[in-house]
Amino acid sequence: MLIRLFIIVTAITAYSANTLAVLEIIPKSEIEDISIAEMRHLTDELRKQAVLALPSEGYSVLTRDNMLALMPPDEAEADCLAESCAVEIGRAIGAEYITQGSMGWFGDELSVSIELYETMSGKLLGSIVMESPNVKGLLIAIREQSPALFARIVKSNTPKSTPAPDTIIIEKPLPTPNSPLLIPPLPTKKSNTPTYIAISFDILGAAALGFGIYQHSKATSHYNTYKNFPPEEWEDRKSEYKAEYKKVTDAQTARNISLVAGGVLLLSGITIHIWF
Repeated sequence: MLIRLFIIVTAITAYSANTLAVLEIIPKSEIEDISIAEMRHLTDELRKQAVLALPSEGYSVLTRDNMLALMPPDEAEADCLAESCAVEIGRAIGAEYITQGSMGWFGDELSVSIELYETMSGKLLGSIVMESPNVKGLLIAIREQSPALFARIVKSNTPKSTPAPDTIIIEKPLPTPNSPLLIPPLPTKKSNTPTYIAISFDILGAAALGFGIYQHSKATSHYNTYKNFPPEEWEDRKSEYKAEYKKVTDAQTARNISLVAGGVLLLSGITIHIWF
């Protein structure tokens, strides 16, 4: 459980800024002659086009393994999420954007529709519909049409420029000896203290998690040594048995404390980053 906590916290920290999750393209109904491998290949191509379309800095695309690692450990809970809409799944795994795709028949041709959502607001940023008589044609259509869809993510994060207001000349009366000069207050500089505190928590949390992982490997090593003692030598090597077992328990205790403390520190740092 603690190891899984470390994986989830680390993954969320690594992918917390403008993360896109590309869900698997699923069939609306039974489609003959289309294998699961071909469906996955279409999804992989969609994910590849997302990586090419989005800037390398500030944006990241979750892989299939990333999303599986972030799913709840309980199988029933994961199945429940799989049956929910794309927005709910995106919120559950901490992704800012998510795509949902489905395949079906439109007349005599295969049809694939892809929808792109912003998970926080649930807003539909855009969608594309592609049709082709075969899977290869759909693959080509994804390469041609999906970049424009993913460009909407960057567009949604680009601040809109406001037109400059018309110039207005305001005549102010000259100050008289009886009226004090009005001096505008100096602009105040925003404090960077919360950012420094958040970065400190991030560094301490990462160090604590690293130390916890080291203690985990250490406890495993001591336990392997302990369990390899031959039972027939227990009476002759009782003190050595106890000493080695104490090393196991001490390392496990240090591991548990370090992983919990590291997770709390990292979550605190992330909260400060978001809040301020």
